[in-house]
Amino acid sequence: MPILGFDFGSKRIGVAIVPDDMNFALPLLTIDGTVEEQWRKIDELIKKQSPRSIVVGLPYTMSGAEGEQADAARAFSNQLFERYNIPVNLVDERLSSVEAARAGAVDIDASSAAIILDTFITKNVKPGDDLFDL
Repeated sequence: MPILGFDFGSKRIGVAIVPDDMNFALPLLTIDGTVEEQWRKIDELIKKQSPRSIVVGLPYTMSGAEGEQADAARAFSNQLFERYNIPVNLVDERLSSVEAARAGAVDIDASSAAIILDTFITKNVKPGDDLFDL
């Protein structure tokens, strides 16, 4: 069962995945549309991928404070857990979009989600750990 990562934004949601046979994230897609359309697409994605866990980027300011967008990301992560009953982890996403743009990403949102997911893996998997125990 894969791990999904989300870069939540007010207009678009980037999505990345760590497939079962890999230990790093791949950009998957960007979800846009109305809030209802976004949730319908997320419903389809969750049903298709059956993730064992979810990671959501938490946007801190450069000073380390949380602002309005962090509140929105926390609300989104809570909704994910309530809807799907899948463990949701939050990870600092500072500069992930900038990093994706500098790397020449075609889909900045999905690539940013992959960076967020890789950050989570790097911080939580120690040598000898099994990624699939997350």
